[in-house]
Amino acid sequence: MTSAPRVGSTTSATRTISDDDIAACARLTGDFGAHHIAGMAGKKVAQGLLTLSGTPLLADDGVHVTGLDLRFLAPVFVGDEITTSVTVDAADGQDLAFTVVVTGATEVLRGTGTARLLDLG
Repeated sequence: MTSAPRVGSTTSATRTISDDDIAACARLTGDFGAHHIAGMAGKKVAQGLLTLSGTPLLADDGVHVTGLDLRFLAPVFVGDEITTSVTVDAADGQDLAFTVVVTGATEVLRGTGTARLLDLG
């Protein structure tokens, strides 16, 4: 990470969930639940961790997530476009507190977390 995020700053990213995303997540996590692989009523449900995986800030170089408290509020299906937003709530030296919200047609995930900025230099 090139610079520490500022308190109050928000970073967002948008993606569309695909069959390939769900299959890759299943291979990585071992979550091969029938509702993910075969679907329910003809619709495949994305894994919760897949819903979180596109989170900006958390994927930045040097950001080590130390805690998460998440609520999965609604399912995300193949073809759904979701937007993930992360807001830095507090910073104390190398430690951050943040809020993460994922929205599609409705809010699908909300949570808080903590992270530490690592010195990679």
